[in-house]
Amino acid sequence: MNRFAELLESFKKSIKQNKERLFHICLIGSLFVHTATYAGYKISQLRGDEVIEESNFEDVDVSFEEIPPELIGGTSSPAPIEKQEWVEGSNKDKADEPDNSDINPNQLSGNGTDKDGYLFSFNGDKMPTAIIDFDLKEYFPPQAKAANIVEKQVVLLVQVNEDGSLQSAKIVSGRAGYGFEEAAMKLIKRVRFSPGYVQGHPKKMAHRLPILFSLED
Repeated sequence: MNRFAELLESFKKSIKQNKERLFHICLIGSLFVHTATYAGYKISQLRGDEVIEESNFEDVDVSFEEIPPELIGGTSSPAPIEKQEWVEGSNKDKADEPDNSDINPNQLSGNGTDKDGYLFSFNGDKMPTAIIDFDLKEYFPPQAKAANIVEKQVVLLVQVNEDGSLQSAKIVSGRAGYGFEEAAMKLIKRVRFSPGYVQGHPKKMAHRLPILFSLED
């Protein structure tokens, strides 16, 4: 033990006496550490390459016939659906679609009239005005009351002459059922009209007239 202490003391004295020797010792130690680290890295790389080379991968055959064609860019579909226009409240064959044949802008004449020469009211200065001086509840269909229906609107396309007389009327709204269409056609015969006007003169016009059936006050 004393011998080791003497050697350590002698080494300290030697370092103090010769600082250049300390630098050489540190340099040698640093080179040794770097060399050992680099060698360890190369060894680990060689082991990784060996593992990869020894790995075996099996080929897997994929049959594209088992994949649905729509998943690989095909155009077929297991459940093709035909694109159709849907109208709220309509059935499949569109029997209750609104009838807009007489107000199709593509079928209007050059002066904005229908096929019978009646000017569409939106082209006039003042549209025909319906005068209803009776209670619409009188025409509320019994079938609708039995079905607990308390309100329904039916739209008519009417042709009104220059003197305010009704020329014709037809249902143009979607089918209401429960007798509402029949009731609307009955009551329209009791409705009186003031004619539409263009530049201060009465004009025969075609006009969409909504009729609201309601049991509420």
